[in-house]
Amino acid sequence: MVLKRAQFCFGVIVACLVVTAISFGVSSDSSEAEMREYKQDMARIKALEESFTPGLTNDLENYESFSDEIQRKWSAKNKEHNARLMLEICRALSSGNFRDNRRHDLARKYALSVLEKPEEISIEMELELTGHVVTSMYTPTSPKGEDFAQRRKKDVEVRLHAWKRLIGAIDPNWDPNEVIWSPNAVAASMGFPGTIEPESIKDPKLRAEYEAALEKNRQDIERHTRQYRLHNWLKRFPKRAEEYIILTYSERPFNLDELKQYLDKYIADKKTRSRILDTVKKNIEAQAKKPPKDQAKVPPANSTQR
Repeated sequence: MVLKRAQFCFGVIVACLVVTAISFGVSSDSSEAEMREYKQDMARIKALEESFTPGLTNDLENYESFSDEIQRKWSAKNKEHNARLMLEICRALSSGNFRDNRRHDLARKYALSVLEKPEEISIEMELELTGHVVTSMYTPTSPKGEDFAQRRKKDVEVRLHAWKRLIGAIDPNWDPNEVIWSPNAVAASMGFPGTIEPESIKDPKLRAEYEAALEKNRQDIERHTRQYRLHNWLKRFPKRAEEYIILTYSERPFNLDELKQYLDKYIADKKTRSRILDTVKKNIEAQAKKPPKDQAKVPPANSTQR
């Protein structure tokens, strides 16, 4: 029992380390030269961010020019590298370091530039970038009418795509308490010292068995870690996506049929579809009784102003 607990605790530690590698690492098939280039550009982005002065005081135009340069450079290169670089740029834009309100639209633009082909990047990058695809609705410069309707379609579709992909990647049989062995424990289970390397085993058959056991253990760690992260996303992403979908489709111009088509396409769960549609329908009915926001300040023609 003590051994199993120790193995499990080690597994959690390893999982966390692998999580970090998955979150901030890059694909293993990248060339060494491109890897160096990626790290250099990521360092450039972070260095520029560290140079920002506190508050809404920084120049957005310079940062936009810099970001456009990074986007042009990487849009045709490694897609995962490009996604991670754009995510870092989006985070800076969404942080509130710029005095220009266009920062949110720029973050949306860079995120969408990657999300046009979300299958080319990891699911976690898709989920992260989706959070930067937001349209302002309650400011004097917020889009109205057909402009808002078109932006809403894109905002909602990227969320539904990421939602569907997340559900498809979840293993319903995953056990968060699964015992994950360390490589040393694998060696010990086969009667080897914990520090042994496969190359030091002279017996070819035994060496092959040991290498197979290590590879299986590596895959178990990777699978467990992936599910750990995806289940964490499952706790928060669908709820936030649903809230945003309801919020945007409860605003004029109303289009319940369009929403239903999107939900039918991306959401398999009937209860979820019904819950979203019913909530939006109620909100539309309530909104329909009120004049549009841009007409609310206009008094009726027969009113008397005092």
